Amino acid sequence: MTRLHPEALTGDYGHRLGRLTGAQLQAAVDRFDLGRLVDAAPIPGGQFGQNVHVTTESGAWILRGCPHYDWQFPRERYFARQIATRSRIRAPWPYLIEPSREIFGWSYALMPCLPGLQLSDPTVRARLTPAEETTIARALGTGLTMLHELIWTHAGAYALITDDVLPYAVGHRERVLGEIDDLVSQCGRLDSLSDSDLHWLRRLLKHNQAALDVPFQPTFVHHDFTTSNVVVNRSSTPWSLGGVFDLMEAYVGDPEEDLVRAPFNYISRQPGLARDFLRAYVSRKPLREDATRRLRLYMLRDCLLIWEFGHRLGKEWVASAPDFRERAEPLVGQDFTAAG
Repeated sequence: MTRLHPEALTGDYGHRLGRLTGAQLQAAVDRFDLGRLVDAAPIPGGQFGQNVHVTTESGAWILRGCPHYDWQFPRERYFARQIATRSRIRAPWPYLIEPSREIFGWSYALMPCLPGLQLSDPTVRARLTPAEETTIARALGTGLTMLHELIWTHAGAYALITDDVLPYAVGHRERVLGEIDDLVSQCGRLDSLSDSDLHWLRRLLKHNQAALDVPFQPTFVHHDFTTSNVVVNRSSTPWSLGGVFDLMEAYVGDPEEDLVRAPFNYISRQPGLARDFLRAYVSRKPLREDATRRLRLYMLRDCLLIWEFGHRLGKEWVASAPDFRERAEPLVGQDFTAAG
């Protein structure tokens, strides 16, 4: 294994992590006795640029730095452990956290690099045939059903103080509607919703909210389950979900809450892949009564989340986008039960 001189690894590792030196990276892996540093490179893609691919004598690792919140890395570690020890899907485990800011000025985590093809890599995507993309969409739908085999006795969010999932203080309908209301308020402060948008939103909420009362078995919810946050494998069998990562948004809730982010991304480029993903999921885990009305609200919440994010950060796609309703209505108006 060829080892680069530490000075050769010094450079710019992205807008969030900034300039890192080879000596800093070596010190970071030394905290966990991972051996001499061989190579390091920023990982392209992603919204926030928190990750560095690190190779040491002990193998390939991901260094994840500069957390957004004090609970980010502990939450990711908690759910990585649950997935790795209780499901058939791989997750970044062990998930090693160094809380000290001594080396970089921020805390960091190290985790094994999951084997497989990362679909967020443009060079990987460019090599896929349409038939392979279809098979992969189906594999992701199947893999998500396996993640949803992780069950809890209650819905809830990760709490740093207990390093566990604590029950929500309110019922499911109240929680989802409260989150939608909060997002509407945030969008309102950015002046990104018109009166017409708000009228449409209110009608959607009125006609669909009762579907949130249908009981469910609380399961793991990734909440950002897309091609950007998985690796896939292909051996002698068809493509399969090789592993899942980026668990910052994870919680325990209605598994159907996980059925909107991947279709949201697929529909923008290849709508047929959204149907393939959903059909594979539903064939193994049928949707509950009144699913279409419930999923309209889950999709609405996701559209608001992304709309607010785009306006707050001044994303180009928002500047040239139509009003919110025109963007969201084709997504919210899907008949999810048709996937079955």
